[in-house]
Amino acid sequence: MKNLKHKKSMKILLIIAIIISFLFLAFAITVSIIYNKYDLDINKLTNLNNGVKVYSSTGMDNTLYNTNRSIVEIESLPEYVKDAFIDIEDKRFYSHNGYDLKRIIKAGMVNLMNQSKSQGASTISQQLIKNALLSNEKTYSRKIQEIVLSIKMEKEFSKDEILEMYLNTIYFGSNAYGIENASKIYFNKSAKDLTINEACCLAGIIKSPLRYSPKTNYENSVERKNFVAKTMYQAGSISEQEYKEVLSSPIKLSTYNELDHSYEEEAIFEACKLLNISERELINKEYQIVTFKDDELQKEVIRINNSQLNVSENETGANLDSLSIVVDNSGKVLSYFANSNYNLHNLRRQPASTLKPFSVYLPCIIHNILTPATYILDEKINYNGFSPNNADKTFHGYITTRYALSHSLNIPSVKALEYLGFNNSRDCLSDVDILIEKSDLNLNLALGSLKNGVQLTDLLSAYLTLANMGQYHSLSFVDKILDKDGNIVYEYTDYLEDVFNEGDCFIINDILKDSATSGTSKRLNSPNLPVASKTGTAYNGEKNTDLYNIAYTSEHTMLTWIADLRKNYLPDSLLSSVEPTEINKNILKYLYSKCAPADFEKPENVEYLPYDVLEAKENHRIVSPTTNLDRYIAYDYFKTDNRPIEIKNNNNLYLEIGLDKVGANISFPTKKNKEYKLYKKTKNSEEIIAHISEQSETINITDSNIFKFNEISYYLMDEQNNKSDEVVIKPKDYLMNLLDSELTKNKRKWYVKSSFQY
Repeated sequence: MKNLKHKKSMKILLIIAIIISFLFLAFAITVSIIYNKYDLDINKLTNLNNGVKVYSSTGMDNTLYNTNRSIVEIESLPEYVKDAFIDIEDKRFYSHNGYDLKRIIKAGMVNLMNQSKSQGASTISQQLIKNALLSNEKTYSRKIQEIVLSIKMEKEFSKDEILEMYLNTIYFGSNAYGIENASKIYFNKSAKDLTINEACCLAGIIKSPLRYSPKTNYENSVERKNFVAKTMYQAGSISEQEYKEVLSSPIKLSTYNELDHSYEEEAIFEACKLLNISERELINKEYQIVTFKDDELQKEVIRINNSQLNVSENETGANLDSLSIVVDNSGKVLSYFANSNYNLHNLRRQPASTLKPFSVYLPCIIHNILTPATYILDEKINYNGFSPNNADKTFHGYITTRYALSHSLNIPSVKALEYLGFNNSRDCLSDVDILIEKSDLNLNLALGSLKNGVQLTDLLSAYLTLANMGQYHSLSFVDKILDKDGNIVYEYTDYLEDVFNEGDCFIINDILKDSATSGTSKRLNSPNLPVASKTGTAYNGEKNTDLYNIAYTSEHTMLTWIADLRKNYLPDSLLSSVEPTEINKNILKYLYSKCAPADFEKPENVEYLPYDVLEAKENHRIVSPTTNLDRYIAYDYFKTDNRPIEIKNNNNLYLEIGLDKVGANISFPTKKNKEYKLYKKTKNSEEIIAHISEQSETINITDSNIFKFNEISYYLMDEQNNKSDEVVIKPKDYLMNLLDSELTKNKRKWYVKSSFQY
């Protein structure tokens, strides 16, 4: 039985060996046939300074320093730097002729078993050929071309020359091409000064920059760095002591960046997306990108950010990350400054209260649930255990929608969402491309808490839609893309879409203007500067994590965000109403130093109308004024299909008068929001005998000067000239009756009533 199993196993191995031999023979024949088909472009291979040109809107050359590569000579690098890359990427680098047959066979078997092309088995020589001369497509024909050109390159250059070209070409993430630029970007030093720990970090990145860059995935980067050190120790390139030192050493990223190229990095990312190519292809093909960047504004935004953050960091000891973006209201990005060791491009964060206008208040305005004047009771609430508080830990009683949003109160927002319904909230967010999960459909949505957070550029785009009165514009860094010969391969076309009614947006904008004058963004308050704004503070249950200020005018929209991504919490002294708001304030000051922007234009379907304050406060109805007293009338903006209600006044205006020997006892009810005049009319005169205001009760007045008149008429008039019926009394007749002895024994008061309905 054993012999049968053994023979069967040997047969299987023989078949596999025959297949592999056949594949290798076919591979060798193919290589020999196409060897002369491909020529090695030595000039392109050695021209490491090719790169993409990036221009500002004025034509200034802002080419990234890391695409116009700094070249390092192989002799200047410590041995352990070279060993780190060789040991982890290509152990037999100095012994093969451009390709590693053992690795190709092993990779081929893995790919055959997995039915994939995941294993590439590329040597350093092959990686150099691919990076400098070829595309990234995973095809067998391209792989063969890569091997053929590697063999030819090995005949033209020494191993050290190939290694030097490789180290000056390879991509390290964060737009760093070449080891010299990577050293400066990550550690602010030349490659010749790298420590073993830093060399292991850089060598570990190149397998997958997105996954292993310490700026994007710090923990992954540390784990990969330690694996590189282990490989070096096993290869005998470093000692046991050196290996242990690497394991115990963190990755200390530089916080200093000599030149800011965050705008150019975003422009390159957008250009790749527009052309559907990789960054490497974009650079190797020497494209030219013309952007919308305003160089002077960018310098000012950088200065303002650094100035504010330096003060905040010195006071708190925090290491702050920030992002400031300024766009014109057509969506063209004028300035983009990412002040962080981390790649902020795809960063998703909790939007906190910056989401409220879209998750709560705008849809409530759209569906005529709220007006700016609608009162909401700010009180302690509990929805099945969900009991949020306001940031100031205070309940404010009945407050208007305008006050609730401009001061970013949480409880009114939760109440409004509960009435609005989650589906209406989700639809509004979807209209500005903020897509949320099904699990987000709960009352936490009113506080801006989302499972996956939002991208900061998406949040800015949403407010850009408000600034444009409901018209959505896509953000864009890139104006034109030209090839190396100057031919235009892409030209910007504005994408716009009407997503909201301009009247709904105007009302939200006007409320958020209050935020900038008296609410959470009041630091922005400046005479003759019509600016709307919203702040936001994200909270992880224990500490604040993110601070926002978003400000916009009829011409520009801007977002500033501050966090500490390393700790993921902020000092208590930092506030969204202070640091990010102060940054935006100074940006606005620069933008409008010569001329203020126009105010948001009121659309035809919005009216500025009066409403009754007492009715709103006491009965929580938005009705047209029932008085002409200014102190009881307020004005606000209302949509034409959701105006204050016109009501017929159902209050009775009447007098009740009783006579006794003292005089006429006059009584009548009053309302606090009205003024009243009591008139007395005799045969020869008419006068006001009482003027009543600011009272809400039944008024009692005695008129003793009556008995010299045969007949007196009394009537009541309010400030709107509504008049009661006249009540007539005859004092002398009353006196005569009073003198009658029989009547005086059983005297009683004489009542006369009159009423007037209006």
